[in-house]
Amino acid sequence: MEGATPDNRLSDFLTNLKEDESADRAWHSTVTFMRALGASRVGVSMELDSADPLFMWTFPPWVAEQYMEEVYPDCDPTLAHCRENVAPFFSGTAFLHRYPDPPTPYRQYLEDLVSEEVRSSVVIPLHTCSNGEWGKFSFSTNFSADEFESGYAERGIMIHMASIAAFNRIRTLVKKERAAAVGLTRRERECLLWLARGLRNDQIAERMGIRPVTVAFHFANARSKLNARTREQTLVSAIQLGLVCP
Repeated sequence: MEGATPDNRLSDFLTNLKEDESADRAWHSTVTFMRALGASRVGVSMELDSADPLFMWTFPPWVAEQYMEEVYPDCDPTLAHCRENVAPFFSGTAFLHRYPDPPTPYRQYLEDLVSEEVRSSVVIPLHTCSNGEWGKFSFSTNFSADEFESGYAERGIMIHMASIAAFNRIRTLVKKERAAAVGLTRRERECLLWLARGLRNDQIAERMGIRPVTVAFHFANARSKLNARTREQTLVSAIQLGLVCP
């Protein structure tokens, strides 16, 4: 990216991101781009359809452990902000004076991050247009508040656009990889598709030219693979993973 104009750097990143075929590779491209813009640490979290959130970040393991055990989800004010807003949230010890009375575990967490060259961060809310999935992207540096805001005024649009593109690409690839790991057969997907369109087992059997007991067999297999308790839960999970498109 050296020698490229800012516009070209972003354009090159977006092009490379589209060519990445795994979530890990897309994350690597994102980290490389953000570090070129001055980030000391980068992180993305996604609240997807599964029970557990997805985290990808460049911090060492102890940071993740401390965050999950002491901060997430009740003591992290960025979560409440990002869930309901689209404006960036400035965080880190450099900005603590702007947010009176932060939760003690969150304050301690930010103070501990100073050892990892993080004093100032911008947290960017990320939202999907369709199914309500959301997340946040953090771009962190070791700068003072004034230095950070000056740099963000210059590069903030690039950081924001790149974080949205990275979120969408990584999210798509994660869901694709999860769907591939589930491994529903063509017949199982077809049964779920007809279920989504309101058909009963006997009607599905007639459409597919098989017996109702075979339809029930396909539903049972799909339910087991998706770790669901009912056919309806199985269908919801399959749609969320992109395995069925009603």
